[in-house]
Amino acid sequence: MKPRYIVVFILSLLAGLALLCMLFPKGGIRIGDMTLRFPALAEALAVPEEPSDTDSVAVLSPEEVMEQRLAALKTEKMEEFNLYCQTDPARLYLPDNDETYLDAFFEKMQNAKSKHLRIVHYGDSQIECDRISGILRQEFQEEFGGCGVGLIPALQTVPTYTTSQSLSGEASQYMAFGPADLRGSNNFYGPMAKRTEVYGGTINISARGGKDYSHSCSFNKVTILTKDAADLTLTVKGDTVRLDSANVGEMYFYTAQLAGGASAATVRVNGHASILGIQLDGSRGVNVDNLPMRGCSGPELLNINRASMRPFFARENIGLILLQYGGNSVPYLSKAKLEAHKERMKSMISMFRQMAPEAKIIFIGPSDMANVDTTGAVSSYSVLPEVVKTLREAANESGAAFWNMYEVMGGKGSMAKWVHSGLAGSDYVHFTPAGAKKMAHILYETLQFYYKFYRFRSGQDKVELPEEDSLIVDSL
Repeated sequence: MKPRYIVVFILSLLAGLALLCMLFPKGGIRIGDMTLRFPALAEALAVPEEPSDTDSVAVLSPEEVMEQRLAALKTEKMEEFNLYCQTDPARLYLPDNDETYLDAFFEKMQNAKSKHLRIVHYGDSQIECDRISGILRQEFQEEFGGCGVGLIPALQTVPTYTTSQSLSGEASQYMAFGPADLRGSNNFYGPMAKRTEVYGGTINISARGGKDYSHSCSFNKVTILTKDAADLTLTVKGDTVRLDSANVGEMYFYTAQLAGGASAATVRVNGHASILGIQLDGSRGVNVDNLPMRGCSGPELLNINRASMRPFFARENIGLILLQYGGNSVPYLSKAKLEAHKERMKSMISMFRQMAPEAKIIFIGPSDMANVDTTGAVSSYSVLPEVVKTLREAANESGAAFWNMYEVMGGKGSMAKWVHSGLAGSDYVHFTPAGAKKMAHILYETLQFYYKFYRFRSGQDKVELPEEDSLIVDSL
């Protein structure tokens, strides 16, 4: 068929349909139970309008649009928090992945300016000299108030950055760790895992620290912990200060409140006293106790008579216990010994949970460690990743959080890099002061991240839409 005939046919068909649209009754034609209908010509020729963007936006009120944007922002910030908690090397491994695990501690931390809060930091030689604990203390006290260095021994055998001490007279010290000849007869060592027997001696204490530890340089509360009742005299600024005594369980606490505070004190022992520690605190705010134990692996603490620790943990408002162990075991551990080591660590963690059921516990794993062979080649201990994994399991299975210092450093081979950067010593085990300070800051920033996450989840930090295009959360 020729094209012109096709065109004529189509036009004729359209004309017929148009005529039918015009002539067909509007109500349709009823045939039996059916009604036949045909669209009117105007309906057939009408072009549907496309909805405009303006029409769709106009459906929502400004308040509804704001709510949608705020909801999107909350979702975005929650995703950021969750991404950190799942992937960042400095994240905490929380028991049962419970993001609320530290909430009770954070609540106490917020109230520290009205009620004194204590954090105890147990560890091996990596925390000696108050290098890591001291920085944590400074950060906490700067933000949440407080002063004083916290718990110190009557006889300080390792110098610290935050106190200067001397003891005159006859004294002997017994410890739950270290060489076997330092053990006491009854394992009554106290919360510091050491007991000092003083006979007619004088203990002089001066707080110090400079700008890095400025809040440790003064205190306004002194407490002396003893095994038995003792005759003690406290002198501050040349004046004798009254000591109030309290007997809790098998321990005695001698406490003095100092009006105006002080930076030095002298304790005179009249006769004999078994001293378990001396606290230089603030009446309010946060205190962080530095409790280093050279050569200790952690399970040695299980040998301490619980009666020498319970009164301390029951009396103090302890919100957080840091346990930093593992490094001393690494050179002697093989994969065959890891399971037994894990069970000992779980027992040690459980002991602290029983003594301080309201406190939260964070176990800090060992750093990277390396040895140097006869050719001068440096290599990390091959068993370290397995040790870290085992300690993380021990912590989480015992209801404690875990912080992976090995991963924070950079993992295998990172100790050599830290040594070359001046952040670790030539023994390829211990941090230098600069390295300890860096690690302390990272740990504090980690805790602050989870604290901000807590404030976000609890609605204390409100999501806001700023005037500019960027979206932020208050205080983050």
